[in-house]
Amino acid sequence: MSFTLGCDPELLCRRDGRYVPAHNYFKSSSAFGLDGCESIAEVRPGYSESPIDLTAKIRTVLEYGHDKAPDLEFYAGHFQDDFALGGHIHFSVQPEPEIVDALDTVLYALSNCIDDKEQRQKRERTGYGRRKATRKKSYGFEYRTPGSFLLSSSTTLVTFTLAKLSVIGAMEDNLSFRELRGNQHSQTFLRNLKNDLKTIPVDCHEGLKELDMLLGKRLNWNTNILPNWGIN
Repeated sequence: MSFTLGCDPELLCRRDGRYVPAHNYFKSSSAFGLDGCESIAEVRPGYSESPIDLTAKIRTVLEYGHDKAPDLEFYAGHFQDDFALGGHIHFSVQPEPEIVDALDTVLYALSNCIDDKEQRQKRERTGYGRRKATRKKSYGFEYRTPGSFLLSSSTTLVTFTLAKLSVIGAMEDNLSFRELRGNQHSQTFLRNLKNDLKTIPVDCHEGLKELDMLLGKRLNWNTNILPNWGIN
């Protein structure tokens, strides 16, 4: 099956380690723009069928934001400086229950493994990031549960790869990811996932390799993301 992925993940801006409002530096209409309240930034890379291509588009937007405001640091995650940060993912398909359940099972398992749990709890207490949170759009739908996954190109690519594989697995291969997971620990479930999938597009191979490496790391979400993307 063919469909596109898009996103509009948010970032908090700091200068010399202190929060600054994004609207002091960026405009609403820009690819590196503002979220609804203008206090935090929003990255809008467009869309692609390929997780690799969409990750590359995000890097281009981050470079643009850094060029516009080279004195700023950018922070991802679920919650920074009293602001909830979202990592909404867009799909050019309808939000069928099987798709939403697949995304919720797979991407929340990823969150259990790599996210800052305290940040996630703080965001969930604000009412954002609830399980199976979706919003219908003209192009399909937006999955709203994840936090901002832009910590690195690796976390971003893995997120898009698992999102694509979840949709394909649910709709093309009729897999129930909830049944596949069963009582497995999140990390065990994700490590075994590539063996359970029937269809793995070529553009998902790299993301699955990165997933194996990510699962063995302890990530620091309270850090400027730019060096992680090779942007200095």
